[in-house]
Amino acid sequence: MRAAAVVLVLVLALSALPVCALEEWTIDSGTAGLLVEDHRAPLLFVTIDFAAGSWSPWVEEHDAEAAFEIQMHDPNGELRRRADLLAASVWLYVSDRSATLSLACRKEDAAQALDLVRAILANSDFDRSELKRRRQESKLSWAASLKEPQFVLQRAAVETLFGEDDPRRRRYEEPKLPPTDVARLVAARDALVRFPGRVIGFAGDLTLEEARRLADGLLPEAAPEAPPEIAPKLGPIAPAGSRPREKSVRLPRLTQVYFGYGRDSIGWLDPRHPASLVADHALGGHFNSRLMVSLRQEGGDTYGAYVRGFGDVDPGPYGIGSFTKTENAAPMEAKLRDVLASFHAGGIREEERALAAGNVVGRRAFSRQSPSSILATAMAERRYGLPYGFFDGQSEKAASLSLEEVNAFIREFYDPELFTMLVLRAE
Repeated sequence: MRAAAVVLVLVLALSALPVCALEEWTIDSGTAGLLVEDHRAPLLFVTIDFAAGSWSPWVEEHDAEAAFEIQMHDPNGELRRRADLLAASVWLYVSDRSATLSLACRKEDAAQALDLVRAILANSDFDRSELKRRRQESKLSWAASLKEPQFVLQRAAVETLFGEDDPRRRRYEEPKLPPTDVARLVAARDALVRFPGRVIGFAGDLTLEEARRLADGLLPEAAPEAPPEIAPKLGPIAPAGSRPREKSVRLPRLTQVYFGYGRDSIGWLDPRHPASLVADHALGGHFNSRLMVSLRQEGGDTYGAYVRGFGDVDPGPYGIGSFTKTENAAPMEAKLRDVLASFHAGGIREEERALAAGNVVGRRAFSRQSPSSILATAMAERRYGLPYGFFDGQSEKAASLSLEEVNAFIREFYDPELFTMLVLRAE
């Protein structure tokens, strides 16, 4: 009864949050506009998504990631000085499937802040000293990553799942050094920001009429079409039968042993995805989860144990993770295997299902706390080709599943025969 009451309270709290309508319009043939209108504070948030990310073969070939992320750095620092004078925050980053410019400013500074955005996207004089600094930073960051246990373990995981040319391995491979050829970088940026499929999102103290006016002419004219190479080319996942059942990885000077007990994840569009949200929380999503009770509370083997998935609409690595002191490695590995085997064979209890369902629904409230977070969710749904409201709908489906439905998924997905035990030990 207590678990059911928790779910009810979370649902009521979620329904009590301010509702900000999402409005969409066409800016031009290659650009869409989105608005989340909220007049509670005189603030404006702008997010511009460009239709290619780090997984794109075109972006990789043309060094467009480095080009996009450097463009606010002109030799005299004028663009950053303008942002400081406006007290505006500007972020430029490239994720797996898109390149994004984000802006936060006061409503009264909207016109000047968007003029700054235009200047950034038109900057053709990148700071060469900053390019050299980023080359050195890239070398140092890569060297540091190879000493970081979680990175090394995740690298081993992607190598068991994906082929050498699969972009899902890219973040775990030695990066290309950013080039210093400014003309090449400017050309790549100019092409990237013109690819059709762009989205300009506004959130905050803005009407639809104002948003339409501000969006007009904000971006350079869209190209009539994008090259076919901008889409990621994901390879097949290695079949479970071809993956090793266990694999040992070495790293010098470790005083602990790290475990990754995993397989491929469930993609967001998989009809089993809602069930995975409930099952994951029960297995390793909170302090009283199966993993934490067995490995920390009862045995004192570790400070932390968790379940983590790295997929999106396409599967990625999925695993149970934990660590312990070196001399406790064998008992800890046995307990990890026992937890998964017991979970697979017996499923969860109704109390666990209800608590997990409440958590899944309750977490969605955090994505509705501000107009910018509502916009971020909508932008993500559009970026991945999902309908608006998809993530809310997945949570609602997860909460509505019966115990029998969740346990049927657990019997299918958590079969230990489908998992590989990765162990990172001292060299």
